[in-house]
Amino acid sequence: MPSFPRLRLKEYFRDARAHVAVVRQKGQSEMGPHNHEFVELVIILGGEGLHQTGIETHALQAGDAMVINGSRQHAYKDTRSLNLVNVLIREEVLRKVEGDFGQLPGYHALFTMESMRWRSEGFPNRLRLNPADLRQVSAWVDALEEETLRPREGGRLLAHAWLMLIIGLLVRRHGLGAEDSPDIPMRLGRVLSRMEIFSSGTLRLPELAREAAMSERTFLRKFREATGCSPIDYLLRSRVRRAAELLAHRGSRFSLTEIAGRCGFEDSNYFSRQFRKVMGVSPRSYRNRL
Repeated sequence: MPSFPRLRLKEYFRDARAHVAVVRQKGQSEMGPHNHEFVELVIILGGEGLHQTGIETHALQAGDAMVINGSRQHAYKDTRSLNLVNVLIREEVLRKVEGDFGQLPGYHALFTMESMRWRSEGFPNRLRLNPADLRQVSAWVDALEEETLRPREGGRLLAHAWLMLIIGLLVRRHGLGAEDSPDIPMRLGRVLSRMEIFSSGTLRLPELAREAAMSERTFLRKFREATGCSPIDYLLRSRVRRAAELLAHRGSRFSLTEIAGRCGFEDSNYFSRQFRKVMGVSPRSYRNRL
């Protein structure tokens, strides 16, 4: 297996505690295959070029917005006055963002389904911002970048706020038409958003397959291809993440048993085992170390 250059966090994050960094490429030259230790949100401001992921190649133009997860190798070819901005996001920060936007199909179609989308010939249903939205996102990126330069003056917190605005706009735009979209990532995005909304209820495989407009067999195959796990494993991780949020809330007085019940775990011992499996520590240890 070929080895590609890996872009490191320390090369781009001046502040070790920063959630996000901004890197601008005006006149992006051709760049060979590489990956990175962070999630990359790429917004094309102008110019043209080709974006290559594996065996797939996609044409780029102004308004295109795309997400590149850390393990994804990609490259730029045949660039012509290509002007872009990269918003670099720590993976642990994006996991927290999912807790806020995970109920929206557009979030999953843009972020969770990233690996499936790059394997789709022609890159269907891509996110392309209209000129007004592109100007708005560009202004918010400017504000985000400015705050990253002032970490000791509340910059980290405000940079995160601008990041949430940017992601929120992209997710909303990508979610337009999600209810009746035939695009498989968008159909699966509807399922994932439902799993987030009903994270403490009972969801059955036939219901999820119907939501995705697929047979159960096809749904299971496509779901694993998109997420890397089964629906039950995904649901367990979602519930554990919700429990971690409740445990991290300093004002919460819920007992571990109450938190387990609120997050869909009827057996507190089973909850503890699943929490340790996902988070690496017990729920009690997780709460005590915060």
